[in-house]
Amino acid sequence: MSFLENRASRRAWRVLLALCMLAGAFEYCLACPIPRRLVLNPKLCSAVSTAQQKWLTPEWNPYLEYTRVCPVRDSKSRGAVIFLVSVHADVYYKAQTATSVPLLKLPSPLLFLPSGEVAGSLPYNFPDDPPAELRVTFADWQAGFPQRIDLYLTDPRAGGNRPLPSMLWDKSQKKYLAKENAQQ
Repeated sequence: MSFLENRASRRAWRVLLALCMLAGAFEYCLACPIPRRLVLNPKLCSAVSTAQQKWLTPEWNPYLEYTRVCPVRDSKSRGAVIFLVSVHADVYYKAQTATSVPLLKLPSPLLFLPSGEVAGSLPYNFPDDPPAELRVTFADWQAGFPQRIDLYLTDPRAGGNRPLPSMLWDKSQKKYLAKENAQQ
């Protein structure tokens, strides 16, 4: 009988030890920030509102019908922390009636804070800058705000597909700056 009691006792101690280890690991994991990466989906973008149109300079006026705003939301709240505003080239070119439409230099996509302050601009149009496509990923979230924007260009031209320099949030300037220009 003592052999069985001893065996059951050892099993109970192992289970208790495993639970303690799990509890410690769980507590440790709760203290660790969970890396979050949000890849911007152009299908979730919508037409700019009248209020948002006021954020834009006159160069945007000919393209307002084709301009879309993409909200970047904090995972904990429903509110947007950044807005990306860009002329959606695919929408623009589909609307042109001519059989041959020259490629235009569209206004650079802008990043806005919810207050309407400009927080930076992207080096290529989003979601595409024909014939290239730009993938925009918001990363390194701290206190519900992305500290870095990773850019990847899919380009059939000679330059090929490539990552572009990341953009880092500069708190003192309240702007995203290309990595080589950002203060660290």
